[in-house]
Formats: sequence, C-alpha cells, structure tokens
Amino acid sequence: MRISIPLVCTALILVALASWAGASTIKVSSDLQVAISSASPGDTLLVGPGSYDPVVVDKCLNLVGDGATVNANDSGACISITADDVNITGFTVKYGLYGIHLDHVKNCTITKNYATRCNQDGFAVLFSDGNLIEDNIATYNGLGGEGWYGIYLSNSNDNAIRNNVACYNGAYGLNMFPSCNNNTVSGNTLEGNMYGLYMFTGCSGNVIKLNKMANNTNSGVDMRFNCHGNFLLNNTVANNTVAGITLMDSPKNTLRGNKVSGNNRYGLQIQGSSDSNLVAGNSISDSQTGIFVESGKNRFYGNRLIENVVQADDRGKNTWNATYPAGGNLWSDYQGQDSLSGPGQDEPGSDCIGDIPYKVGDASSDKYPLMGGQVKLISILDKRISPSKARVGDNVAIKVKVESKYGLSQVSVKVVGSKGTEAGGYVRMVSSGGYYSGSLVTALLDPGTYDLIITLVDARGHEGKEDLGQLDLMPRGSYDFDASKSNLG
Repeated sequence: MRISIPLVCTALILVALASWAGASTIKVSSDLQVAISSASPGDTLLVGPGSYDPVVVDKCLNLVGDGATVNANDSGACISITADDVNITGFTVKYGLYGIHLDHVKNCTITKNYATRCNQDGFAVLFSDGNLIEDNIATYNGLGGEGWYGIYLSNSNDNAIRNNVACYNGAYGLNMFPSCNNNTVSGNTLEGNMYGLYMFTGCSGNVIKLNKMANNTNSGVDMRFNCHGNFLLNNTVANNTVAGITLMDSPKNTLRGNKVSGNNRYGLQIQGSSDSNLVAGNSISDSQTGIFVESGKNRFYGNRLIENVVQADDRGKNTWNATYPAGGNLWSDYQGQDSLSGPGQDEPGSDCIGDIPYKVGDASSDKYPLMGGQVKLISILDKRISPSKARVGDNVAIKVKVESKYGLSQVSVKVVGSKGTEAGGYVRMVSSGGYYSGSLVTALLDPGTYDLIITLVDARGHEGKEDLGQLDLMPRGSYDFDASKSNLG
C-alpha cells in the first residue's frame, strides 16, 4: 500500500471553515504556540511550510497546515487540544508520545492530517464527545514497547471516525477502550496492524460499517468483555492471520452484510459468554473454520458459507435458521436436493430450500439450508475394483479417477467390516496416467464382505469420503480348481 501525505488546498479550507463574526485569518511561519496564544477565539491560523515545536490549543481556533510539520522529539503530544470547537487540518505530526491529542473536549474536527512514528497513539480521543476524525492517516505509530494505536478512543461517545487510514501500527489500527458508546466508525482502512479494530470492555451502541480490515497479524475485528449492542455492517474483513471477527464475552451484537474472506483460522469465532448475537446476511469464505461458536442463543441465518474447510463448528446451543420460508444459510458443500417444499419439507414442489437439514454440530442443524451456489470440491468420475470377488491372500487392484478444484494432497482407501469397523486393510493411492491406483493385500483379512472407503484430502484441507463398493473375500481353498484355472486363461 502506498500512503501519501494529504495536501490541503488553502482556499477550499477557508471556504469550508465558517469563521465567527469578526474573526481574523493570520499567517504563521515561525512560532506557532505564540501565534495560538495571541489569537482570538474563532481565528484561523494559516501555518506555512516548516517544522514547528509541540503546541497546546486551548481556545476555539482553526489551524490550517500547508506543508507544516509538528515534531515533538519523543516527548508529549505534538498537538494537544484542550478546548471545544477546534478544527485542525493539513498537518504532519511525528515523533510525539501522541500525535494529535483530544482531552475532555467536544465538537472538534480533525481532518486530513498525517501522524507517524509517535510512541503511543497517532490520534487520541480521551473523554471527548461529538468530535469528527476524518480523512486522516496514521502509520507506524506505537512500534516500541507494548505496541500502541493508530487511532485511540477512551471513554468517548458520539464521535464520528470516518474514512481514515490506520496501517502498520504497533498493535491496533483503531482501539476503543473502555466505555466508548454510540460512536460511528465508517469507511476506514485498518490494515497491517496486529488488530484492525479492537473494542474492549463495556463498549455499546457503536456502528461499525463499510470499513476494510485486512492483512492484520491477529484479527480484523476483536470485541471483548461486555461489548454489547454494537452493529457490524457491510465491512470487508479479509486475509487476517487468526480470525476475521472475534467476539469474546460480548453478547447481543448484530453482524449483518459483512464480507469475511480468506482469514486463516476462523472467519468468525464467538467465544465465552457471547450469547444472543444476530449473524445474518454475511458471506464467510475460504477459512479453516468458517464459524466457530461455543456460546449459546445466537441466531445464524441468510449467511453464505463458501468453501471453508470446516464450514461451522457449533459447541453451544444455537439456532441456524429463521422460520419458513425465510430459511437458513447457504452452505457450498450441501449436497441435498430440492424437490419438496413447506415447513416440514414434505409437500411437492421446490422452494429453493434443501429437503434435508444440514448438520452443523452434534446437537444442531440448519433445518432449511438455502439452495444455490453449491460446489462439490472433490468428485469421483470413475472407480474400479478388480477383482471384486477374491480369495484371502490375493491382491486386489483399486483404480479411481478424481476431479478436484484445488488438487489432491492425499488419497487412501480403508477396508471396513460389516458393522462399520475398520478391518485393518489400508491402501495409499498413487497418481499415474490420470488415475489414482493402489493394490490391496488381503492376506491378513478374514473371509467375508467388506466395504472399500476412499478418503480424499485436497490441497486446502477439504476432505471427502465415498464408498467405492464391496469386496467379497472367500477362504483360499473355496474356488473350484478348474474354474480358477480357466479364469486365469
């Protein structure tokens, strides 16, 4: 990702910033703190190119940077705001403990600034309500020590965090901790951090929408410890190392319309006392486990689960469908048919709902799996057992032709007895000439009828099993000698 420092058009900024009656516009080229101290509330300071010392803005002012850099030399905040109704735009802030720091203020607007190489936070909003943080860039902040934040909110409510880029920071792109309520976080790019968005301890009523949270080394979104009543809507959460979205001890949240793809271990994991969440209309694909849930009373419907190695692992008591005819979820590996309809799926005619439930866990299922987009990742096109009737001690040739979307890493055949127990026979199949072939040695098997079960594992870990057919084994002396001789030609 290429990150450029935003350039501010001074004329447009002046039009955008409505000045108070009688307010002045002042050009600044040397000591910025002196200019702030001398200005009157409502004034606009046009700060020209150059490097400036850290400043405290303690009155209602508009600061417009045009090539201006504030360097705190690893001490304190570059720009500290302690007054309401302050507007800051167009500055580069670096090498501070914080970049731009809001403390117990409201109605401030922070736009088009660039914060980098600060020890803790690029942008910090502490005990501050009703502010706008928009179109800023925060990169490479908090790289030392414990790892800190691109953007940090603490005990702050009703703020709008819009269209910012927070990438490659020490731990968090955006952190909300604790008690941050009713904030709107929209259109941000939170990428290349440890966590994209991390919400921790008693945060509620926040709307997290239309953000991109990708390529973080832990999770795209992580909500922990009584973060409740939040809304995650239409976000893109992709290619994070551990999980796309994690809920830990966080109940009654709504996750709707999110695209969650390519996350390494989990698309969505719901852990601890994360009960009564609504997960609807999301697309979750290409993870080792699409949805892992150990909590209870969660509702899942209208989701698309596409080509996850394990589509869902339900270790709680959860509901996987809405009432008929709204239906359940689309599962790409569902292989049932749709020839029936009705609440009991026992009436003639299709209804775009599978006729048999989709098994999710030992005690749960999707009663109304949605049809459309199903993919059979591994298919057996041809299978041969020769001979299918043999004597104990004979070798039996097994040959299969397989089609696999992602290629195969393992193909093997097991011998299963009449009661479903493994009989001890095992064949590792080898690819040759478009087929997988192997030879079953029957010397250690008892006479009887066996099923030959093939297991196929593709390069992404998807596993398929299929019954190749039966093998009848007779005692070695049971063939008629003349008949055997004639069969051998």
